[in-house]
Amino acid sequence: MEQGESTPVWIGRDGIEREFAETLRQAAWIFEKEKDGRFLGSIVACRAVICFINRRGGGAELAGPFIRIKEAFEDLEKGGKPKLFSNKTVPNKERSRSPERKVVQRLAAAALDVLHQLGDPLDISASKIARNVNGWRGMDAQEVTGATVIAWRKQLSSSKANNIEFLLRRCWQSLIPEHHRSPSPERTARPI
Repeated sequence: MEQGESTPVWIGRDGIEREFAETLRQAAWIFEKEKDGRFLGSIVACRAVICFINRRGGGAELAGPFIRIKEAFEDLEKGGKPKLFSNKTVPNKERSRSPERKVVQRLAAAALDVLHQLGDPLDISASKIARNVNGWRGMDAQEVTGATVIAWRKQLSSSKANNIEFLLRRCWQSLIPEHHRSPSPERTARPI
């Protein structure tokens, strides 16, 4: 066996773990063998972890770091300079314009839209989401309030896509393949 190859040994107890192990093997192969595979291999591995967490019923807080890492590698692949891989620290009072912050804004706006569509009052849902977003990494430069989350939702709904449902689907599809998505958006959105 050559260096860097893994043996195709099944390490899981069930189908979910077998699929997880196989996807990680594929990611490792891409990382080692394909030209510029260091980005795509890392992205595939992060997606595998996100899917595994989702299929095992883990909360969004567990998948959050892997979502940020995946987004950072996608930004690197496009030639960007994600803050996640920067040695410089942003002063606490300086607002970041990073791709990671935009992802947080999209996730918060999408969660607000889902909760509102499920019948929760807009202002109460926005306040709940804001309290959680304030605890997320990279959000210390701004105190997020319910009004901020509502403004992010309005901004997204008036953007090019002009449809927040489209943005929610696009955001969710970029994180989790279709056959792994929760049939209950409420189960997924409430932990956020």
